[in-house]
Amino acid sequence: MCLETIRYSDLGLDDPVGIVGFPSVGLVSSIAANYYVSQLKMEPVAGIHGERIPPYSLVSNATAYPPVRLYGHKRRTKNGKDAVVCTSEFAPKPEDCYLLGNTVLGTLRDLGCRDVICLEGIPRMTEQDQPVICGGSGPGVGRLYEASGLQKMESGMVKGITGVMMYMAAQRGMNLVTILCPANPSIPDPASAAAFMEPVSKMVKGLKVNTKLLFEEGDEIMRRTQTSQATMDNDPSESAIYG
Repeated sequence: MCLETIRYSDLGLDDPVGIVGFPSVGLVSSIAANYYVSQLKMEPVAGIHGERIPPYSLVSNATAYPPVRLYGHKRRTKNGKDAVVCTSEFAPKPEDCYLLGNTVLGTLRDLGCRDVICLEGIPRMTEQDQPVICGGSGPGVGRLYEASGLQKMESGMVKGITGVMMYMAAQRGMNLVTILCPANPSIPDPASAAAFMEPVSKMVKGLKVNTKLLFEEGDEIMRRTQTSQATMDNDPSESAIYG
């Protein structure tokens, strides 16, 4: 598979922190990444496309962008940190994760990122489940662990492109950690995606967003799901339609 990186505007980012969110359980990681982009009005700085990546473009502000996009954010306070958010609407196939993960890391490094935070959803087992931070690579991950304030997962498995990037980052001299966020595996779960925001804001100073809209969207999805379920219970011939 051949991948190509397209560069857009140069924002003059200073030691930015990378945040990566590909679709995962409950879509929480991509929901959170796109929420940062929209709420902070981040500008596109790079894109990735190529063979075996789904053939579509995202049109924003009358401009077409490739399936994998990276957006930049300049700090707004003296003590804040610049950031780069990488997001997409598709989860790569297992056989494509190595090359795409390597390309994403390379692009982040070219943009100046030394620290990377991957966002990943996991199935929620109980209402008491809380986000945890887990195994990364690089000499500076201890600093990120401590800043997050999250409990550290000592053992386990992380699949997909996130899992690949977790062990590859150190080869590029990058520090990478992953936040695992419990979510509803059956429906998009924006309310659970809000759980990423506090620990990320602790690791990326100045990167704060109001999560109110995420909870409102989560309530609306739940209401529609319950309405559809009630309709099916009353008339099993009816099919639930989402969207």
